[in-house]
Amino acid sequence: MTTHTTLTTPRLLLREARPSDAEALFEAFSDPEVMRYWSTPPHPDIACTENWIAGMIESAQNGVTDFVICLRSGVEVESEEDVSGPIGKIGIYASRPSNEIGFLLSRQYWGKRYTKEALGVVLEYLFSLENQDSHDVGRAGGGDAKGLIEWTVLTEDELMSRWLYPSITADTDPRNAASIGLLKQLEFVENGCQKESLVVGDEIVDSLYLKLEREIWLQRDAQ
Repeated sequence: MTTHTTLTTPRLLLREARPSDAEALFEAFSDPEVMRYWSTPPHPDIACTENWIAGMIESAQNGVTDFVICLRSGVEVESEEDVSGPIGKIGIYASRPSNEIGFLLSRQYWGKRYTKEALGVVLEYLFSLENQDSHDVGRAGGGDAKGLIEWTVLTEDELMSRWLYPSITADTDPRNAASIGLLKQLEFVENGCQKESLVVGDEIVDSLYLKLEREIWLQRDAQ
């Protein structure tokens, strides 16, 4: 049985996805502005979001390396009544050797630094995970590299590292200045690009890849 992890910040709680999350997350997934640079078009109806949530729940990454973002209503979280419904999602959503992180937030919560807050606690957690059989996070999903882009896959040396995630990558649309700017604030650096990497609806889009090394994060964290 998978043990779910819960992460908290002063304003947020990050937890596993649940079927009841679909209604709240439909607000984000149906919004063309939120989905402008996502890997799929906006969801046309809540059934589409329900299917997406079901897929996240079935994944070995749910509540392990991939989370929904909820607002905390108080300083201490003692029960479900102290937390709102989800306002977004964040995490590594595919099993190793993928190390690609993604995030999305409902538009009404933009401009409040929630994404940076969530990204900070997730990175801190992921970079703390050790690569050992007793804590083999992310391998339950198979770890098949087939079909994964080289910039979003751990190298052979990284796969043999003590740390489960010696580095973390992000795949962004080059036009997504807000996400790219946020990632660079957290010391991600550009690591490669690919033309016409994805078809989203009727649009062919490019990818800009960014990478954060664990050592760089620790140096930043120690400052």
